[in-house]
Amino acid sequence: MSNNPPVPPPPHFPARTTKISESTTFNHPLSELSCDLTKNVFTGTNLNQHRNQRLTFNTSGECAWAIQYPEIQKACYLRQVCQFAPPKELRLQNVTPILQVGPTCGLTALSMLFEGAPSAKTFLELAIAKGYSNNGEMFSTKQLNELFAIGLDENRHLVEYKPVQHHVIAGWMDEPSIQMQLRCGSIFLVPYDPDRDHTPCLNRGHKAHWALIIGYLIDQFNDFYVFARHGKTRNLALWPLRDLANSNANLEEFCQPIGHPNETFVLPEGGIGGRNGLRCKFIMIEHYRAKEEIII
Repeated sequence: MSNNPPVPPPPHFPARTTKISESTTFNHPLSELSCDLTKNVFTGTNLNQHRNQRLTFNTSGECAWAIQYPEIQKACYLRQVCQFAPPKELRLQNVTPILQVGPTCGLTALSMLFEGAPSAKTFLELAIAKGYSNNGEMFSTKQLNELFAIGLDENRHLVEYKPVQHHVIAGWMDEPSIQMQLRCGSIFLVPYDPDRDHTPCLNRGHKAHWALIIGYLIDQFNDFYVFARHGKTRNLALWPLRDLANSNANLEEFCQPIGHPNETFVLPEGGIGGRNGLRCKFIMIEHYRAKEEIII
């Protein structure tokens, strides 16, 4: 377990988060969005084929409701969520995990959205050319959003559903409008502090990491969780949204990585806690649909 200080109260933000990118605009309030949460829908592959190709995750009867989705079952079992009762709601835009090479977590998460092509290496070359990174680090949410826009424009044939829209959001993440976006299928690129097991923690941004939030789960107690992919593991992660929000809000200062003592890292003006940094900022991606989508 982490020896971090107690979780601070949420920062005081307006009831609605603020979109600070200029790539697209909203035509409706987030609270008025409607979405189809049809029960027990599986798309992307034939279900029988899916079952035959996936390895089974065995437990002693726990999370048996998810036995046909082994990754979900494992994530819930390890988090001890919905052990003996199915969730009230679950939606997952499942993307293929990719392990990062070097400090390229944000660029690797981008590559996951394109199923590995463009690769993280291709995004790294672009980031270096634009002066956003030296080694793969991405300490500006705005700049990572710009790289995603370039990847999208140059590789639209790789994105099945259009138009994909993306915005940088500034504010508190555990908020009703963000939950509504997750329920409607939006995904998020979120910087946070990882603990030793990669779960969100509070370390002032000293090990800032990027995760791709690809779904959500509401358990029988109405607790709200999010599913995540990131470049440190192939496992599907499941975290309380409140923990991720607190971690995102504590990204205050850069610390030279122990494994890279001699490298120079590119920081935005004002640092990672500044206006163009990471603190209380994340990228929302709308209308993207993975090849495999699970709705329960």
